[in-house]
Amino acid sequence: MDLGMRKIRSAGRTSGSIEITLPALLQFLEGVECRLVVRDGPRPEIVLQTDLSPAQDLLQELWQKLRQGLGEIEDLGDFSPADFSLALFPPRHWQERPPLAYADALAVLQYRKGSGTPYRKGSGTLHRNGSGTLHRNGSGTAQHAGGNGRTPEALVRLLAFLAVAAAYRLGLEAALALAFGDAVAYLITGASAGLGTDFERGMAHRAFWGNALPLQTLASAAWSDPDLEGTQDMQDRPLSSLFTDQVWERARPGLQRVYEQFRAWQKNPEAYAVARKMWYRALMMEMAARTSSVEAYVGGQRIDIGSRRHDQ
Repeated sequence: MDLGMRKIRSAGRTSGSIEITLPALLQFLEGVECRLVVRDGPRPEIVLQTDLSPAQDLLQELWQKLRQGLGEIEDLGDFSPADFSLALFPPRHWQERPPLAYADALAVLQYRKGSGTPYRKGSGTLHRNGSGTLHRNGSGTAQHAGGNGRTPEALVRLLAFLAVAAAYRLGLEAALALAFGDAVAYLITGASAGLGTDFERGMAHRAFWGNALPLQTLASAAWSDPDLEGTQDMQDRPLSSLFTDQVWERARPGLQRVYEQFRAWQKNPEAYAVARKMWYRALMMEMAARTSSVEAYVGGQRIDIGSRRHDQ
């Protein structure tokens, strides 16, 4: 990947250090330890070798949470990088193995630390200090995670693709494995990775929570957990609560019901097709009924206004 030309400049006359401005595409590297390697020769190269072990640790931690949450079905086993396509950036397309991006993992780590997301604007300047850590200077607007209640898109992708690999291990195949991974991420975060449809997510929500419960997520349900009340996890909700063992323990029966629904669809594709058709038909009827009610209300208001004007 060619990121263009960059100019090395002095970090200050008295510092003796130098710095280089990297493109905004690499802003997620802020705080990452790097090894500086010089490859000498006719065409010398200076290489920054990033230490991605914190991102790898996060992927294993998320896998262990999924392993815990899906434990009522069967043990998923240990995390295996061979089950995934690991890369620095999230791919636009993938085929066989679910992709995991180190950039997403590093973004989630920034959220967990409360340092906010990578900058949305400005190029930013990454420079090395004596310890070899990349830091950022320059302008740009950062979005802070503390207290805003939003789940980073990076976490949704990671959970979804981890759950897809879990679905493969549990025997789900093809589109249903993708939809299951998407449903798990949706139940946990309230956001979709776009791997399934509204039907699978809606049915997963029904299987997990039941018809009588309002829409909520695994993270939001943790807010009312008396075991978490007053803890740092509650203060940093909803993100930190997703890394809490109690949350995943409480989710085990619901996730088992969701899996059993998907497994039943795989065993009976005809029943899956019928249920999908009926769900969308019911949705269309509900939307038509709501539209009629709104039109009737608006029409009644117009008649009432017209009557008042006539009386006057």
